[in-house]
Amino acid sequence: MGALYPLLESHPLLAPLLFVAVHVLLAVLFLPCSPMTLMAGVLWGGGYGLAISMFAAIASSATTFLLSRGFLHSRIERLLTQRYPKAARILAQAALHDWKIIAVSQVNPLMPSSTLGYVFGLSNVSFKRYIIFSALFMLPLQLLFVITGHSLINLLLSGERWEEALISVVLVAIVFIFGKRIYIKICRFLGVKNEA
Repeated sequence: MGALYPLLESHPLLAPLLFVAVHVLLAVLFLPCSPMTLMAGVLWGGGYGLAISMFAAIASSATTFLLSRGFLHSRIERLLTQRYPKAARILAQAALHDWKIIAVSQVNPLMPSSTLGYVFGLSNVSFKRYIIFSALFMLPLQLLFVITGHSLINLLLSGERWEEALISVVLVAIVFIFGKRIYIKICRFLGVKNEA
C-alpha cells in the first residue's frame, strides 16, 4: 500500500478516472461493485473517496440503464428474466411505484446494484428520475462502505482508531445480517410490495 499512495498523488486525475472506468466495466459485466466502494475509502479517504465512489456508481447506473434502454434492450430482457427472476417483479412494481421502487432497490444491500440500471432501463421510468433517485438513495450504503474502507486502512497502517474500524465493520455486518428485515420495513413504510 505504501507505493500506491505516491502513485495516486502523482496521478490525481488519471487514478479516479481509471477507478470509474473499472467500476463501470464491472457493472456492465454484472459483477458486484461493492468492493470498489470499499476501495474508494481505502484509496482516497472519507470525503474524496465518497465523491469518487458516488460518481462511479452514478456513471455505472447511467451506463447500464442506457444500454438496457437502447440497442441491447431485448438481450438484456432475456438475460435478466433468466438470471434474475425477481427482475420481472421489480419491473411490475416500477410501473406502480416509480421513485419508491428505485428507493427500496437502492437501499437493499442484498440486491446487486450493478444490475439495477439494466432492470430500470427496461421499465417506463425516465432516465432523469432514475439517476436522481438512485443517487439520493444509494448515498447511505455508499457512505457506510467508503467509511469502512477508510477506517480499515487507517487501522492497518497506523494501528490507531480501532474503535472507528470496529464500529464500521459492525455496521456493515448489521446491514448484511438484517438487510432483508430492514428492506421489508422500508417497503412497508413506502407502501411498496416486498419483493426481497
